Amino acid sequence: MGAVTMLTAGEMLSPDELRARLQAVGEAKYHHRHPFHERMHRGELTRGQLQAWALNRYYYQSRIPIKDALVLAKSDDPAFRRAWRKRIV
Repeated sequence: MGAVTMLTAGEMLSPDELRARLQAVGEAKYHHRHPFHERMHRGELTRGQLQAWALNRYYYQSRIPIKDALVLAKSDDPAFRRAWRKRIV
C-alpha cells in the first residue's frame, strides 16, 4: 500500500474511493501479515506455540456471542435488535 493522503476538513471520498482505501488498509494491516501468523502458515511454530495460539483463538471466539448479547441488551431500537439477534441465535 502506498502512502495514504490525508483529507482536509470538508473533503469526502466517493463510496468507491472509501471502499478501495479501506480494502487497502485491511490488506496491509490484516492479521495474516503479522510475523507470528506468517511463521504459523510456514509451519515454523513449536507445538507449544501452536497450542497457545489455538487456546487463545478459542477463548477469543467464545467471547463474541457475549459481546453481541451485551450490544443487543443495550439497544432500544427494535429493528436493530431483530437484525443483531441473528448474530447470536
